Amino acid sequence: MAIQKKILGMTLAFIATVSWASFYVVSRYIFGEDNDFTDPVFATFLRFLMGSLFFLFLLTILGKTPEMFKAFRKNTWMFVFLGLVGIVGEGVLVFWAAKYTTAARCSLCANLSPVFTVLIAWLFAGEKMNVYKITGMILGLGGVFLAILGNGGKDIYTGASCIIGDLLAIGSGICWAAYTVGGLGVTKKYGATISTAVVIITGTFLLFLLVIVTNRPVQWSISLHMLLAYAYLGVFANGISYLCWYRALNYLKAGEVGAFGYISVILSVIFSCIFLKESLTLSFYIALVCVMGGVYLMMEKKKIASDEKIENYKNNCEKYDLRKDEDITESVQLEL
Repeated sequence: MAIQKKILGMTLAFIATVSWASFYVVSRYIFGEDNDFTDPVFATFLRFLMGSLFFLFLLTILGKTPEMFKAFRKNTWMFVFLGLVGIVGEGVLVFWAAKYTTAARCSLCANLSPVFTVLIAWLFAGEKMNVYKITGMILGLGGVFLAILGNGGKDIYTGASCIIGDLLAIGSGICWAAYTVGGLGVTKKYGATISTAVVIITGTFLLFLLVIVTNRPVQWSISLHMLLAYAYLGVFANGISYLCWYRALNYLKAGEVGAFGYISVILSVIFSCIFLKESLTLSFYIALVCVMGGVYLMMEKKKIASDEKIENYKNNCEKYDLRKDEDITESVQLEL
């Protein structure tokens, strides 16, 4: 039974990782197939609209829709803030970045977010710094700087990547870091599933307002294969990936689940080479090692502490015969 749970947990974590890694390739494909027609803001709205419909359907099936509205009423402005930085900011910037740079470089720059998460937590949440975090931060930033300076690599759609796309991807990482730190409170209070659903739905509404206010070109006449691409990004890269990731925490330790996050960039590189025929330079591979090594150094201590908190919680449940709430396990992971 223990082995079966472990296999199930690893399968769920792997599905989430593959979904996230494929996001950059599918996004690049959308711009490559129809660069002039695709508007980044409206396209991001479509992506999250698909994700919102998925979560609404899921919460309705689970009977948790009243909890979702209750959470929004009690923490309206916090969810608006999280929707702005985590959906509008991160969503538009990372999708826009795919227009100007390759999928592999976009993934590398965007996944620098753990570095900015630690930095923001230190500046605004009083989190302590240590030699591991500082070393990891320098190594990660150095790796991305090397990737930008190298400016190498090309795919089937363009002859060269652009520094504008790299900077947009880094900006999306900063927004995701702000979302991660800012969302700790509501995640602990309502659980990851409810919180994620409310943030995505709120962010989708804000994206709709942004499309209207800025008079972005509305493109409803979309070909079937492009519509399927948007549906994939919304349902899989946003919906199913989140659910699989957090459910995996019920079967694996937080550190074991977190290890799958390290291969996301590597999978993005593999997918981009296979499906987009991207060619990468030696400087990019060196940058990849630096970024992954830096993220590992910064997160290793957190994984150990998170494992201990989750195990202590489960032991207390068994000792006092308390109900094991799976959302508490999710909250412990995100708290750190």
